[in-house]
Amino acid sequence: MNILLCPAKIILQHQRSEWAFLQRNTPLVFATCSEHRIDVMNHLGDLFVVRFYDDFNDNPMVELDLYDYAKCHPVKEVHFLAEVDVLRAARINDRLGLTHQSAKEALYFRDKFLMKSLVQQYQVAIPEMALVKNATDIALFIETHGYPSVIKPTDGRGSQNVVVIRNDNQLKACLQMITPLHFHNLLIERFIEGHAYQINGLYLCGRPIFISASRANVSCLDFLSGESLGLVMECNSYLLQQLTGYTRYLLEEIFPTPNDTLFHLEVFVDKSQHIIFGELACRLGGCFVNEELGAAFGLDPRMTWLDARLNQHYPENLTQRSPLRLVGQLNVPPQNGTLVAIPQECPFPFVLKYRVTGVVGQHYDAMKFTNGEVVSAIVEGRDSHEVNANLCYLANWVEENTRWTSDI
Repeated sequence: MNILLCPAKIILQHQRSEWAFLQRNTPLVFATCSEHRIDVMNHLGDLFVVRFYDDFNDNPMVELDLYDYAKCHPVKEVHFLAEVDVLRAARINDRLGLTHQSAKEALYFRDKFLMKSLVQQYQVAIPEMALVKNATDIALFIETHGYPSVIKPTDGRGSQNVVVIRNDNQLKACLQMITPLHFHNLLIERFIEGHAYQINGLYLCGRPIFISASRANVSCLDFLSGESLGLVMECNSYLLQQLTGYTRYLLEEIFPTPNDTLFHLEVFVDKSQHIIFGELACRLGGCFVNEELGAAFGLDPRMTWLDARLNQHYPENLTQRSPLRLVGQLNVPPQNGTLVAIPQECPFPFVLKYRVTGVVGQHYDAMKFTNGEVVSAIVEGRDSHEVNANLCYLANWVEENTRWTSDI
């Protein structure tokens, strides 16, 4: 059997028949959060074994329990689909003797200081950075590199606890929120002025199947602050070629990339068109990225990768694919308050997929991670300008037809 650590959100995004197809050769055991137990059980039925855990993302007993479970069952490997599970799965596999040094290699995709130190050795541009253990370290960095600077956890995910410091007052406010315990894994780096790009893709047998670069219309921090996030596939042939070559160099020459892997890369392109490294993960980006890639390339990356990992089944054509269409994705964050009304269906022909996850009558706070959107959509267009225009039109329509009430 195989074990898959998987957020309930991802389980619910795929049909029961899709999951059943993946276990056609070997049983698949899910490990996920107990908060959505009823929804998951109703969705999967009795075809699967599901192990539920309270506080799944932060519960240290998850990997110990799964290790004990795997010792008593013929487990082939433990797999993951989310950032929080990268190291947990690697540690279990190493401890079981199914892999060797997987945890050490996986750390390059989770520890941002280690990650950026590695690419810097290959003369790849990164923001100036430093580990900080106290307030003086932060002050010295700012004295050297100035404002704005960014403070973040070295092992953060979903932009949680990332703070941009632009002046002394903001620095003081930030330091008042940092306890001594937080200083063990903090990183400070120079804020990069430029356009943010998210690059996602799939490798099978060490070959790129598709690499897709999308330009973000707002930052992840703006998204957390309540602005809708739009991502538009890049179609400028020169820049796309540069981003694709850059991505392949990182994955094929620098990082210990598995032969079969999903990946998510974040970079900045500055005013001089220089590419500056942000971070790299061995999983897809969040929100609607899987659907975006599926609509663009006609192949579900998540299910294709899992089928390769679980069943050693690969598509017939393992050459790099070009997109069938240009698309973009929209993600609408919640507001502080109770959701009163939200459009459940979308009438526009340029919208390929439209999903509402917001629940009318439910109270929402501002997102802590970049994965709590209430509406997601995929739009298409003839070029990037039309895709962007369609995204803006849809975002305005959703905002105009969604109502919130404050609980204050």
